[in-house]
Amino acid sequence: MITGIDHLVIAAHSLERAIETYRGLGFTVVEGGRHPYGSYNALIGFADGSYIELLGFYEEALEHPWWGLLQARGGGLIDFCMATDDIHADQRALLEAGVSSSDLYEGGRARPDGYVVKWVNNKIAGEFQGRIPFIIEDVTPRAERLPPEVQHANGVMGIDCLTVAVATLRPVPIMAGLMGGLAGEPARREELRASGTRLTVGGHTLEYLLPDDERGPLAEHLARNAPAPFAVRFKTTGAAQTFEPAQTAGVRMALVR
Repeated sequence: MITGIDHLVIAAHSLERAIETYRGLGFTVVEGGRHPYGSYNALIGFADGSYIELLGFYEEALEHPWWGLLQARGGGLIDFCMATDDIHADQRALLEAGVSSSDLYEGGRARPDGYVVKWVNNKIAGEFQGRIPFIIEDVTPRAERLPPEVQHANGVMGIDCLTVAVATLRPVPIMAGLMGGLAGEPARREELRASGTRLTVGGHTLEYLLPDDERGPLAEHLARNAPAPFAVRFKTTGAAQTFEPAQTAGVRMALVR
C-alpha cells in the first residue's frame, strides 16, 4: 500500500544552475550522485521524510524516459514517486488497473562518498505517465538514500500538496485503491478555474484537477504539456510565499504556513 509521497522529480537542462536557484530560494541542497544510466542529481530533504530530486543529465540518454520529457517540456516538475510498504502488491494492482508499468528493476546511484545506494522501482509509461506515480522500495537502508540535512533557511518542513493537471479523473480510483481504498474529497481551486478530487495519505495531499473552462492557468498548462504534475505546495515555519516558474527552474511553487 502507498504510504505517502517519497519524492518529487524536478528536471533541468543544467543541474548546476538548478542547484544555485534552489539555494537562492532558501533550500539546503546536497549533492546526490550519479546513476549508471546518464543522469545525476542533487537532493533537498525534508523533516517529513520526503525530498526533492533535482535531476540533470551528464550525457545523452535517449533511452531514459525523462530525457525526452525534459527536451519536450523544458524542465520543471516532471514526475513524482510514492513510497510503498509492498511494492510487489502495488505493482500487481497497477497492472490490473490497466496502467502501463515497466517490470520492477533495481536502480541505484553512487554517492559522492562512494556509498552505492540501491532500490527497486518501476517506471510508468503511456497515458498515465506523470499522473500515476512510480513506486519505490529500498534495498539499502532508506536513510542512506535520503539527504541527512533537513533544515532550510526558508523554514520548509515538507510537502503539503502536489497538484496534478489531468484531462479526466481516471487516475483517481486507481490511486485510491493503492491507498487502501481511501475515499477522496471534492477539490475546487477558483484561482485555477479547476476542480477535481483530493486524496491525502501519510500527511501529504495529492490533488487531481481538471479545468472548468479553457481560459484558466490549468487549461493553458494542459494545452502546452501532457498531463503532468502542475504545482507543489510546501509547509513552512517561515514566511508564506508564492513563486512563478521563472523563479524556480520551471516549477509553480508556494510555501504555506
